[in-house]
Amino acid sequence: MKNSCIPAFLVLFGLASCSSMKPESFSNGTPTLDPVKFFGGHTHSTGVLESRSGKPSERITTQTAGVYANGILSMEQDLHSENSKPTHRNFKLTIIDAHHVDATGSDVEGTAHGELYGNYFTWSFRLKVADKGLVKHVNMTQCMYLMPDGKTLIIWSIIRKLGIVVTEITEQFHKDD
Repeated sequence: MKNSCIPAFLVLFGLASCSSMKPESFSNGTPTLDPVKFFGGHTHSTGVLESRSGKPSERITTQTAGVYANGILSMEQDLHSENSKPTHRNFKLTIIDAHHVDATGSDVEGTAHGELYGNYFTWSFRLKVADKGLVKHVNMTQCMYLMPDGKTLIIWSIIRKLGIVVTEITEQFHKDD
């Protein structure tokens, strides 16, 4: 029992330190996260949104299909949440080099720039917000950790408005065979 808690503790520690960790510190992390390999084909996820105080506020699920062609991973994603209408989004990822990824998306303003080292990937971008009054964008940071099975990716997202954390999302993606 005691030994089974250690991996969970390490993941939670890593998630809690997303913003202070340097991506390079994951250089030797295994298995190596290859976004094209992981998100190519089909994945699905489940997750929970938490309020600023840490209270769970909404559960979400996604279904994603990715196709790699001409150096670009094109992904189509259906997002379902308890409190909103289903949303369809798309993303295009380009691997710049061994440690850098750029992406555009239907709800991303401009280009997202990410860093990839070992089993870890992080990026920050401006997320378009639909029908939210005066606020049209929020800032999102995502930290992704590929688990030892190579088929599970834990994603921790932080959403900020005007520099203040308003929502955190913890999500678990699974690679479908």
